[in-house]
Amino acid sequence: MVFVRLRAGVAPGVGRANLQRIADAANHDFAAVPGGAGIGNTIVVQGVQRPAEIVNYKTMGAIPVLLVAGLALGAVAALALTLAATVRRRRRDLALLRTLGFTQRQLAAAVAWQASVAAVVGIVVGLPVGAIIGRWLWDLFARQIYAVPEPTVPVLSLVLIAAGTLVLANVVAAIPARAASHTPTALMLRAE
Repeated sequence: MVFVRLRAGVAPGVGRANLQRIADAANHDFAAVPGGAGIGNTIVVQGVQRPAEIVNYKTMGAIPVLLVAGLALGAVAALALTLAATVRRRRRDLALLRTLGFTQRQLAAAVAWQASVAAVVGIVVGLPVGAIIGRWLWDLFARQIYAVPEPTVPVLSLVLIAAGTLVLANVVAAIPARAASHTPTALMLRAE
C-alpha cells in the first residue's frame, strides 16, 4: 500500500486521473511479463479512505443544522424576554429620563444599546471559547477514530457570525425599544 499526497494546487480529480493512468500503464507492463498478472501484481488507485464515523456523518442529514437553529432561536427568545422584562421593570426610570428631556428615539436607542452590549459580550467571550473548545473536541474525536486532526477555524465565518449577531440583537430589541419609547410619563411619575 502506498499513500500519495498531491502537490499544492493540483485538483484532486486531475491528480487521481494521472495516478490512474500511471497505474494502468504499470498493470499493462505486469500483464506482459509471464506470470506477472498474479494477484499481488495489480495496482489499484483508490480515493481518500475515511473512517466509518466520518462517512456515516452524512446520514445525519439536517439534524446538526436543526440543532444549531434551535439553539439560536432559544438565544434570540432569551434576549427578547430579557429586554422586555428590563423595559417593564425600568418603566419609572424611563419615564424619569423622558421628563429630563430624552426623546422617543433616545429611549429606543438606550434599549438597542443594551441589546448590543449583550451581543458584544457574547461575541467576545463566545467566539474564542467556542473555537478553542471546538478545536479541542475535534482533536479528541479525530484521535479516537485514528484520523489526522487538521481542524480549521474559518475567520470569515466568525466575522459573519459576529456581524449577524449584532444585527439580530438590534432587530430583536426593536419591539422592547418601541415599548420603552412610548412609556407614559405622567402616569409613571404620579406615584412618586
